[in-house]
Amino acid sequence: MTSRIMIVDDEQPIRESLQGLFEDEEYLVVCAASGEEAIARLRKQPVDCVLLDIWMPGIDGLETLSRIRQVDEGLPVIMMSGHATIDTAVRATRQGAFDFVEKPLSFDRLSILVRNAVQKRRLEQENSDLKRQEHLHQSRQELIGSSKAIAEVKSLIGRVAQSESPVLILGEHGTGKAVAARLLHAASRRKDKPFVEVNTASVPANRMDSELFGHEKGAFTGALHSQRGRFEAAHTGTLFFDEVTELSLSAQAKVLRVMQERSVQRLGNPAQLPCNVRLIAASASDLERVLRDGQLREDFYYRLNVVSIHMPALRERKEDIPLLVETLAREQARELGGEPVRFTPAVLAELAGYRWPGNVRELRNYIERCHILMPGEEMNTANMLPPDQAVTQPRGHVAAVAGSSIDAETFHEAREAFERSFLLQKLEQHEWNISRTAADIGMERSQLHRKIKSFALMPVQKDML
Repeated sequence: MTSRIMIVDDEQPIRESLQGLFEDEEYLVVCAASGEEAIARLRKQPVDCVLLDIWMPGIDGLETLSRIRQVDEGLPVIMMSGHATIDTAVRATRQGAFDFVEKPLSFDRLSILVRNAVQKRRLEQENSDLKRQEHLHQSRQELIGSSKAIAEVKSLIGRVAQSESPVLILGEHGTGKAVAARLLHAASRRKDKPFVEVNTASVPANRMDSELFGHEKGAFTGALHSQRGRFEAAHTGTLFFDEVTELSLSAQAKVLRVMQERSVQRLGNPAQLPCNVRLIAASASDLERVLRDGQLREDFYYRLNVVSIHMPALRERKEDIPLLVETLAREQARELGGEPVRFTPAVLAELAGYRWPGNVRELRNYIERCHILMPGEEMNTANMLPPDQAVTQPRGHVAAVAGSSIDAETFHEAREAFERSFLLQKLEQHEWNISRTAADIGMERSQLHRKIKSFALMPVQKDML
C-alpha cells in the first residue's frame, strides 16, 4: 500500500527537494508552506507521517505539532531544524514528536526515519481497526431513522423476536433485510447463540447440500475431510437465508424436511444430528411471481411465511435521509480518515428527491464516493448533485467525476484516478499552459510537472506546450 507523507516547511526549495526525493521512493507527498496550511490539509486528508520544520512564520513547528496531536494523536511527526537547541529537541520529544533531525538534512537518515514511522503508524492503525471493527458500521447494525415506516418495522421486530417461528423478510435490494435479520436474532432468546448467514446466490448449486448439511470425509470426490454444515453451525441459534428464492427446488425440499424433523444428516453419514434452529429468510423477489413460475415450492413458502416483515424502500421514508447521510458520512470518516463530508440543506433536499433504486446501499456508496473525492468538504449544488442527475444537468468537474464509476479497489487508487481526471481537464482548459494551470489550481509548477510525468498525461491531438 502506498504511504502518504506531508512536508511542512516555509522554504520552497526544501519542500521541492524532499518532495522529489520521496516521490522517487514511491511515497505520495503533500506539501504545506506553513503550520496553518498543514493543519487545514490534515483535517481534510489523512497522511501517514509528517516532516515538520520548527522555525516558520506564523505558528512555529512546536505549536503546529501540538495542534497536529489534537487532530490526530497517533500521527508520527519528525521535526526538522537548522537552528535547534537541546532544549528545543527535548520540548519536541515531550510533545510527542517521533524524532528530531538537524539541517542540513541527510536524506538516507530521513528515509529510514520515515520508513520506521510509517511502519509504526500502520501497525497501530491495524491494531486500532481490529478493536473498533464491531463499531464501524452503525448503519449495518441498526435501522437508522425515525420515520413512521421504519418505526413500524422496528416495532414489529420487537414483537416477533421473542417467537420461535420462522420469519420472512421482504424488500428491495439494499433496504436492510440482513440488518433486520440480525436485529431479530439480537432481540431473541437465542441472542447469545450463533447467528449463521447463508448467501444462497453465492453458493454453487452442486455444493449447496454440502454447505447446508455438511459431509463426511470421502462422501464425494474432493471431500478430503469432514465438514459440518450451516445447520449444525447454527444449532441452538439462528440460520439466515439471504435471497432464499435462489435455492433449488431440491434444496428447498431438504430444508423443509430439516425444519419439520428438527434433525440434519451429513452427506455420507446416516446418523441424524439434532438441529434446533430458528429460520429467517429474506428475498427481494416478487414471491407471487416466483410461485407462479414454479421456482418456489408452495409448502416451503407457507412454512417460511409464518410472519413477514416488509422493509420499506428509501424513497418511502425520505425524512430519514438527513440522518442516514450524517451517519454514513461519520462512518466513512472513521474508516477512511479525515473529517466527515458535509451536505448543505439544498443538497439534502435534492438527495431526498432522488428515487435511490439501490436504497441505503446505494446511498452508502454515494457517500463513500463523496468522501474519497472531497473529504471534509461541503457538498453544494455547485459541486455535487445526486447521481442520477449526472447526465441531465450541467456539472462541475468534481461532480462529473463523482457521478462516474471509479475503477479502483483502494482509497489511494480512487484518489489518484480523480487527480488524473482533474488535472487532465484543467490542462485542456488552459491549452496545456503549465504556468496558467498551476496558478489556477494552486499547485507549484514543479509539482504539476511531476504529476504530469507520474500520470503519463498527454494532450489530445496536440503537442504539449
